[in-house]
Amino acid sequence: MARKQIRLWLLLPGLLLVLAGAICLMLCYAGSRFSLFTRAASEQQLTGTPQFLREEHVWIPPTEPETEPETEPVYTCGIDMAHVRSCHQSVSDVVGWVRIQDTVIDYPVVQTTNNEFYTTHAWTGQPSYAGAIFADWRCDLDDTDNALIYGHNMGNGTMLHAIKNYKVEEWGMAHRYIEVASLEHRYLYKVLSVNVISGEAGAAFDYWNYIDLNREEYRTYYENIRSTSLVWYGEDDPPRDSVDRLIALQTCNTGSHDGMRCVVFARCIGDFTDLESYAPAEGYPETQVAVQTAPAWEKRHDTDE
Repeated sequence: MARKQIRLWLLLPGLLLVLAGAICLMLCYAGSRFSLFTRAASEQQLTGTPQFLREEHVWIPPTEPETEPETEPVYTCGIDMAHVRSCHQSVSDVVGWVRIQDTVIDYPVVQTTNNEFYTTHAWTGQPSYAGAIFADWRCDLDDTDNALIYGHNMGNGTMLHAIKNYKVEEWGMAHRYIEVASLEHRYLYKVLSVNVISGEAGAAFDYWNYIDLNREEYRTYYENIRSTSLVWYGEDDPPRDSVDRLIALQTCNTGSHDGMRCVVFARCIGDFTDLESYAPAEGYPETQVAVQTAPAWEKRHDTDE
């Protein structure tokens, strides 16, 4: 009996050694498989090529989540043509309307035989330090190649004060459109640039002296706008000088009487009299350009090259 107990005590360390060895082998085997898997995964991350490690293991490279491309929001027209005509019936000098979304610029446009009267009179004809928004006496909002609209830069933010915000590009990109209406048509213009330039006689770029343009004059005028711009908002596509019309909104840049003007130039993108909205991402529907944006261009310039 004593000998059997001695044998068992002698065998026990051996059994323990065998058991420990088996455990070590199992751990080594599991570790080698894990190392092989992670090493292969690291190599796949570098190469970006999916590989099979085992039939049950497939590594798929991570992918970035798909994002929708940013698109310009739909613009909804806001000028009420019936209201424009009603104002004209009350005051015959009312020839249209101008509106810039999300600003106080939502005014009737008046016009008389000179460019002085409405600098000191409201659109109703009453004396006013703020004046009115008025079109250059030489312009026709339905026909002119380059229409000019003037208004004071009022310290309280009224009249055309808000167009100075276009000097801040972030603001300007959020306000790309200007609505202008005549008594018969509503047009949508897209801003090309904001310029701080001399508005006095003798200026290198006398933008106010170009009303009706032939093709060569149009291209020169367009390039002058771009070369003198403070912030250029226009695309790189060349002007469509057989159909495009321009508009310029002008106010004083400061109150220092230094002759400098803040001018926003915009290009007509269509007649929206019968359209309530514009979706830039969809482009022009055929009906959107059914009315020529420069109806008299070909009559005036059919021989110009």
